[in-house]
Amino acid sequence: MWVRPKLLDQALSAAFQASLTSDEARPTRFRLLLTPMQELPEGGIPNEGVLRLKFDRSRLLHADELRRLAPAVPFETSLIGAQAEAEEDKLRIWGIAHSGPAWLAPTWGGRGLVPNWTYDPVIHVTGPGKIAVRCAGKLVGAIERGLLVDTTIDVFDSDWLPAMFVREREEIRAEHNALQARTSSPTSVDPTLVGRVGQHMLRRTIQLVRGARHGGMILVVNAGVEFPSRGVDGLRLKYRFGQDEPSHRYRTLLLQILEAVAAASPKGSVGWSDFASNASEHLEKLEQAVFELSRVIANLTAIDGAVVLDKRLGLLGFGAEVSAELSAPRRVWRALDTEGRERRADDFENVGTRHRAAYRFVSDHPDGLAIVISQDGGVSFVANREQEVVFWEQSVSP
Repeated sequence: MWVRPKLLDQALSAAFQASLTSDEARPTRFRLLLTPMQELPEGGIPNEGVLRLKFDRSRLLHADELRRLAPAVPFETSLIGAQAEAEEDKLRIWGIAHSGPAWLAPTWGGRGLVPNWTYDPVIHVTGPGKIAVRCAGKLVGAIERGLLVDTTIDVFDSDWLPAMFVREREEIRAEHNALQARTSSPTSVDPTLVGRVGQHMLRRTIQLVRGARHGGMILVVNAGVEFPSRGVDGLRLKYRFGQDEPSHRYRTLLLQILEAVAAASPKGSVGWSDFASNASEHLEKLEQAVFELSRVIANLTAIDGAVVLDKRLGLLGFGAEVSAELSAPRRVWRALDTEGRERRADDFENVGTRHRAAYRFVSDHPDGLAIVISQDGGVSFVANREQEVVFWEQSVSP
């Protein structure tokens, strides 16, 4: 890390002040790269490195300059570059670095490797008073709700979330094994491959809803629920889908992915690494088809009510209303770690209607899962753990 503490203080101070501003009602969002321009290659390629664009003269780094530049430097694809010049007591903006969106792969879902082209600090400003410092993709520190934090919560890294889908993963593996039994060299699949494909679809769905800025809620119920004849207790579903192959297209695509990965490997068992390293056009098309389903789900959250999926990630319907007659839990708990072992009691009334509906649903359906995306981009997972309603505030970027 080349940045001296004094210069890092300057950058953080200017970034914080800029985070409190707006431009034509748009919040100020940007990434500030603290790497000297000469350390970036002139022939850099976006999504592998950066395309550096040097100003004819550098500009003093301060909050107003960051605010003015932010609209021209989209958070998802570009950065404002700064370095110390002259006597090295002041930071100056040298220009723009266009990175492309590949760095978002862990959040957006997908098999792409995340390029790392600098170990210098990158300051992320995502909203008023919301700042994080990352080096090589790792969080160094952040301000969340006015508190300094040095860890993040990614529910997809937990043990409890995959455990909710064990039965459905085993069903898929059994179906795949039955198909493979007909081949001369049957290949099994690791359970984590089945789970991670589904996780990446949900990641993409969440990010698409966040990008639309309208918020939404996704409810996941046990597979095999009889729709539309019986429905789910406590839910009034306005728009129901017929339970045919198109509404369960994810299952079809997942089996096709497993078959393609197995067919390309001589091994007795294949896992995520085999999928991630397979660059075939066929698998690329299947992955994009899965992500188009993510878009379908995200689009359905645009109207009032929740989207309802089963645990096979099949579409049951949307516009679902959680009955106000369902009893509210006595209390809810904020998870302080990924597994929810550390918790803090939280006020049921201290949230909006979406969150309260999610709490009631999970309290009444202990095997269910609720994902709440707020208009401001916040994401909460809500589940029933040991007969208590627990929620996780998912760390998301951007």
